Amino acid sequence: MKQKKWPITACAALGLLVLCVGIYTWSGGDTGAPSEAVSKERGAPDQPDVAQTGADLPDGSFEAVSVWVDGSGSAGDNFYLAALNSKKLAVNSVQHLPVFQFETPEELEDFKERFSDEFAMEHRLDGRIPSFTDATSEMDEQFFEDRTVFVVYVPASSGSYRFGVSSIYQENKALCIHIEETEHPEEYTCDMAGWFVVISLEKALVAGVTDVDADLGWGQSPAA
Repeated sequence: MKQKKWPITACAALGLLVLCVGIYTWSGGDTGAPSEAVSKERGAPDQPDVAQTGADLPDGSFEAVSVWVDGSGSAGDNFYLAALNSKKLAVNSVQHLPVFQFETPEELEDFKERFSDEFAMEHRLDGRIPSFTDATSEMDEQFFEDRTVFVVYVPASSGSYRFGVSSIYQENKALCIHIEETEHPEEYTCDMAGWFVVISLEKALVAGVTDVDADLGWGQSPAA
């Protein structure tokens, strides 16, 4: 009889041990700290996984000029598909704008030739706004030695509106050019319009950047 009691006693002890381990694990161990589930229930704030490291580039680190290039405000499909951020242009929550990047004068000239039928590259507006050709005339080999050029296209529902750079945000390998409306007169024309915002900045500031985007400042323009 005594030999038969041994397996029963061992099983009972093993069951008690499993129960104790389960209670210990559920309670968060013996550290005295609440478990993750308990912390969530108490409303403990989430800790960010990675701290944000991005920042706006200093205002003096880039130059920008806006030029009128389009009387329809609607470029062709090939133009939008050729943009660096073409996959983002259909996002509805943010109005993304087509952006192009140039590292050499040859790339810039190829762009002019490729889209010369869609845009008025040599048109000056009102005698005070330069043409795209004027704005890029001094961008030669020497210029591109230490400068990178971006061109952002901004469509508008009136030729009376004007646009410029609000800020340029950079984080790790991503760069976003924020465009804002700079002029919105109470009396305006009803013609469509398209603008190129031409931005140049030091190559060192965009070294390693692989993701380039541009958008129109949220809530700043009823024009586009």
